[in-house]
Amino acid sequence: MTDASGAIEVASLLIARVGVAGFSGALMDVMTTLIPNTVPVILATEAKGAPVLLASRTSAQERISFNNAYMGGAYLLGPGYRTSQDTDFSGVCLLRDIFPGDIRSSRYFHMYWDATGTSDEMFQFIRLDNDRTIYISLGRPENAPKFRTSDIKALSIVEPIIRESIRSHWNNRAFESGDTQALMPNHDKFRNVLDTFGTDVLSRREAEVCQLLLRGHSSKSAARKLEISPETERIHRRRVYSKLYASSQVEVMAKFMATLVKA
Repeated sequence: MTDASGAIEVASLLIARVGVAGFSGALMDVMTTLIPNTVPVILATEAKGAPVLLASRTSAQERISFNNAYMGGAYLLGPGYRTSQDTDFSGVCLLRDIFPGDIRSSRYFHMYWDATGTSDEMFQFIRLDNDRTIYISLGRPENAPKFRTSDIKALSIVEPIIRESIRSHWNNRAFESGDTQALMPNHDKFRNVLDTFGTDVLSRREAEVCQLLLRGHSSKSAARKLEISPETERIHRRRVYSKLYASSQVEVMAKFMATLVKA
């Protein structure tokens, strides 16, 4: 939907649901009306906290993958969760805007994303008070066309309405309200595995490169993050591979996931 007045009319329906039961359902209705042929998932997280599933319209098979793989630790490498934790970005973006590499060659793809049958993903990030974030994923089913600039424009038109409705509804609410589902990952354990992976053999700078590598960064994007040259980053990256007995970024990710499973 690209008509501004129509989009505003749809989004405005959400205002009437603020603070009452059914807000999550109304939010998903609005999102899928604005951006058709999508599967919505609404998650929340606190700073350095695990994601909480607030609502979704995934299939039964997708929920199994979500519960077992994503909530089982793959979220630590997920672009939505990482953006909520590592940046202060608020607004609408596409998967390719926040995932620095080719997702289909990433460990995250093989551990989780591939099983969802998703071909592309769009996000909206909403920052609440007290370092809390709501992030909404809109997944395009397999064989559906990728998102276009017009989709971003359609959602951006009403982003302020959606953002402020969400802030009004959740700003003073605990995430374990009626919107949440009971399943929670063992986040502290998973986070410790991620933060300490390879630190017994890597130097401080190599460990920083390894952390970015695990998040899917290329040499160029990691170099920008660390404010070093790509050539210097590649030297550190080769040392990471050597010390971890890996030959590629994917192999390092595989070793991390194997460590996570054993934790």
